[in-house]
Amino acid sequence: MLDNFTAHVLENAAKRRWRERAYSRFLQDWRRQVVLLRRQRTGEFGPPLGDPSCQFSAQSVWLRCAVNPQGPCQGCIHYLPRDPKEPD
Repeated sequence: MLDNFTAHVLENAAKRRWRERAYSRFLQDWRRQVVLLRRQRTGEFGPPLGDPSCQFSAQSVWLRCAVNPQGPCQGCIHYLPRDPKEPD
């Protein structure tokens, strides 16, 4: 009986450590993404690519848009003007 209980306790401790490590890695990745987004919004990497008035614009320095990432924006058949009521 004691051996089963010991095995159960050790197994639960190992699972808890694994969950804590996985959650820690998730938080680190999440913080890294937040820092990159803040740096991007401050314009540290340069102006965003593409046409900012288009609804599909990624407003990113790395990606032009969701529909036509290679560009060009001029004459794109997927162009939709951004709704002025939508927040960024």
